[in-house]
Amino acid sequence: MRVAPLQVWGMPCKKSKEMNKVVYICSAGHSGSTLLDLLIGSHSKVSSLGEISQLPKNLALNTMCTCGKKVRDCSVWTEVVEKLSRELGVSIRDNPYALNLGYYSARVVVDRDQQNITHRIKRKIILGLWYVKLRYDIPIPERIIGKVIEGAGNSFMLYNHVNDLLNTEIVVDSSKNYLKAMSLYKLNPEGVKIILLSRDGRGVFYSGRKRGFSKKESLASWRKYYSRAIPLLQMHVNGKDVLNVSYESLAENPTEALKTICDFIGVEFEDGMLDPSLKVHHVTNGNNMRFKKLAIKPDYSWKEGLSAQDKSYFESKAKRLNEKLGYK
Repeated sequence: MRVAPLQVWGMPCKKSKEMNKVVYICSAGHSGSTLLDLLIGSHSKVSSLGEISQLPKNLALNTMCTCGKKVRDCSVWTEVVEKLSRELGVSIRDNPYALNLGYYSARVVVDRDQQNITHRIKRKIILGLWYVKLRYDIPIPERIIGKVIEGAGNSFMLYNHVNDLLNTEIVVDSSKNYLKAMSLYKLNPEGVKIILLSRDGRGVFYSGRKRGFSKKESLASWRKYYSRAIPLLQMHVNGKDVLNVSYESLAENPTEALKTICDFIGVEFEDGMLDPSLKVHHVTNGNNMRFKKLAIKPDYSWKEGLSAQDKSYFESKAKRLNEKLGYK
């Protein structure tokens, strides 16, 4: 399948041939994206970025970088922000939200002044229209979609600066949003590899039930994510540029899983990838496990923990989708 880049309207970005490679992780929440990001980013030729779409928020709140310093005190992010500010003609340090890296929704660390009702409505409308365009090829005003493509272009600027500064060839972005993955791929299909990371839906469902959520609430987010992401990936991304990875296979045999991923992204496997603590990372947003010694182990507690009623509910609502993801 030949994939044509999306028409770009007045984009402040470099030509595709000058863009470095990005490995973008698509996944629903609580599926191991932070772990996978750090494992891949522990390669000598790769930089781990975590959920980098939220960098403006992290700058505004001055949260911690995994290097041990506040984001505004981190030498890497200070230099990257300065370079982006010069390219975009705006002081990002003074006005972090002038940096458009794509629309996101924070759930744990939230800037309430920015992520207000107006922001949420705007995000829902723009991303909803972008989804409609991708899924059904319905024309959408350029001034709306232009903001989505601008976010992708700015992201590539950031990727390039990080690679140049850290002397790497590839960055890993685990922002997870499949709609951002589409905008990146449409802009530069030669430079984007997408990993669709999944976790057995029964494990996700059981996790929600343990935390006191209803059956519907425990399943809704996981089900919505993959039922929308899979068709878009099949429609718009060349099969050679997508790799399906299950959290279970990664946890059971990380060496083999990482060797497969290395083949996919075009690097040789390194033993150091199995221990992210051996490398200093500069991840500004993601699961708090990024600050700890990572434990890689599968979780099959749902097999004994799910009640017969819950198992029946899951089978009736999500069995077919779970099978699409490779779970029987």
